[in-house]
Amino acid sequence: MQVHSVISNTISEDILQKGHLSIRFMADGYSLLLEDASYKPVVLNRNSEDARLSLKSYTLACEDWLARHTLMEGFTGEVSLVLDDLPMSLVPKDLYQKKEKESYLEPVARLKSTDSVKSRTVSRRPFKLVYGIPASIQEMAGKMAGKVRIIPSMEVLLSVADQVNASDHQRGFAIIDLQEGFLGILYIRNDLVILCNHMVVRETDEMIYHTLNSLHQVDFDRKNMPLFHIGSNFDEVEQTLKKYIRKVNPLTYKIPDLDLSLISEHIILAEATKCE
Repeated sequence: MQVHSVISNTISEDILQKGHLSIRFMADGYSLLLEDASYKPVVLNRNSEDARLSLKSYTLACEDWLARHTLMEGFTGEVSLVLDDLPMSLVPKDLYQKKEKESYLEPVARLKSTDSVKSRTVSRRPFKLVYGIPASIQEMAGKMAGKVRIIPSMEVLLSVADQVNASDHQRGFAIIDLQEGFLGILYIRNDLVILCNHMVVRETDEMIYHTLNSLHQVDFDRKNMPLFHIGSNFDEVEQTLKKYIRKVNPLTYKIPDLDLSLISEHIILAEATKCE
């Protein structure tokens, strides 16, 4: 199944040279957002599959779409590739040792021999984010003409958290990112990252269980702290979570010229181009 939304029928030369392109690879496919130099959306595309395929299949399908729309080799602007299911670990800057970066991932995942390990400094946070990159993503990045950066979706979620009121950063709040087959959870209190995790989930019941269980383990105050949500297909999950958490609300976010019903699903895409 493919849902395709074209906001503008024209991809100008100026957009090809100075625009911003973000692509998110998810459990059921990929989505992409092309913006002009001032971050105004030009093209939004969502491609999903009923049956789960490999990341390699998704990257090849995405490359084909980009090539057919002159974006694979013709786009020389900034490209952000966002991946949901990446092995990752947050390491305090003061403790980080570049030569030891592979070892930081050993407790969370078994890397393939073809994977590479990268690290990024998290903006406004005292962390290094260490993560593994699959070969198919490295190959795709090498084919693109633009300047490519590869970002775990959890780093983008940390950037999204900056949209929340400063008072909530002190009192405490959580954000969950819900996509088909994927759940991201972030909990901040006293402006400190208490929990930052992501997991593959299959059913709605799993999403609810892991959300409540994860927040319970870090003493999330269900009566007073807000839980914000982004992503898609949240209605059933929201109804159940509201039985246990008093303040469950969608995260307020603006994407120009995009229908309000689509914004929540594509917040990570839009924010990826703005991550420092």
